[in-house]
Amino acid sequence: EDTGNNRTPSTTTAADTVGSEQNSESPSASSDVTPAVSDETSADTWERASETEETASTDNLVLPQYDRAFFSDDLFIGDSISTGLYLYDYLDAENVFAEVGLNPESALTKEVNDVTCIEKAAQMQPKRIYIMLGTNGLAFMDAEYMSVKLIELVSELEMACPTAKICVISLPPVTQAHDAEGKETMAKINEYNSKAKDICSQGGYTYVDICSELMDGDGYFSSQYAEEDGLHFQGGA
Repeated sequence: EDTGNNRTPSTTTAADTVGSEQNSESPSASSDVTPAVSDETSADTWERASETEETASTDNLVLPQYDRAFFSDDLFIGDSISTGLYLYDYLDAENVFAEVGLNPESALTKEVNDVTCIEKAAQMQPKRIYIMLGTNGLAFMDAEYMSVKLIELVSELEMACPTAKICVISLPPVTQAHDAEGKETMAKINEYNSKAKDICSQGGYTYVDICSELMDGDGYFSSQYAEEDGLHFQGGA
């Protein structure tokens, strides 16, 4: 496993990564665990592993079968989409730094529970850091500017946590109806994701492509996972 500045570029999808870390790092799992749980791209589990459509409360949710302890030393940084990681009880709140409206720029200075994500990471020294940010900036910032801010964020996290494995998760898609509103569009998402992928390739970070995994046949956010607003995930998706 690469650490610090000795990083090896890596690009992956959920299908590509089955078993790559599970054999060496994660505790043993039963045969009915879904493939999406297997390695650093296990961030995908909270979006895809459960196919239930119940969203009324966490009491009704059928959570996917996965080893929660696998993520106990990891930190997830994100926006309102990522708040679902602890709101729907997929992960402990201490493993998540997420805020409604957060984007690559505001994440550099925004405090949640009196600490910035850099300060939280420095205190925690996580094994892996997952970043999924950018959706909230699409309506008023271009992909080039956000990618510059993403580089700043990743660089600061790398300095604060030199041994952490940094994984940048692609922005998820939006539905065709949401795309038609003209704010957060697939064209903007694809452009930003392309730049995020390049950043990972050049910096030796891991790029996790969930966008293509969540698309329907027309290239938009599948109704199997999309909330009514066409932007967020269903609670049990």
